[in-house]
Amino acid sequence: MKKKKQQTPKTERVLPTPEFLDKFDVEEKQTERAGERRMYVTNQLWIDTYYKKGIIDYSQHLTAQKLLSLFRRAGRHQKVTMTFAKEPVLKGAEKGLNLDEGAFSDYNKLRSLMGRNSFSICQDVVCFNLSAKEWAEKNRRNVKASAELFRISLDDLADAFKELKL
Repeated sequence: MKKKKQQTPKTERVLPTPEFLDKFDVEEKQTERAGERRMYVTNQLWIDTYYKKGIIDYSQHLTAQKLLSLFRRAGRHQKVTMTFAKEPVLKGAEKGLNLDEGAFSDYNKLRSLMGRNSFSICQDVVCFNLSAKEWAEKNRRNVKASAELFRISLDDLADAFKELKL
């Protein structure tokens, strides 16, 4: 005799814990299915956390988001190893990637305009989602001054965006 499969009881939605809600902001959005709602975390990045805590202001947050969108448009997050050649080289498996050459050249121009140290902290915190403290430890800088260095480099980034007229 074959055994019948036991039906697993449908469980209720798993809601976030109070500790999670203290740390992150969650918003519910309507989905395409009727009556179904999904929860989304709105501040998963360090730039969102810094903005929420008042370490950076709104204009600096917008500048950081602009760099992040440029980084993603250039397709740099799609590679395992990053190269900073002036033009992307398309080989084998990379031919299918959607790389925007204009965004890639703008990204390289920003890097050259800002300088190595200033761009390094912006790139690590905004693009690679490291905290400013982790960047300071990685580059052997003063950990206590890392937030101030990040603010200064975001101001440099805003000036570089203005100079490039992006």
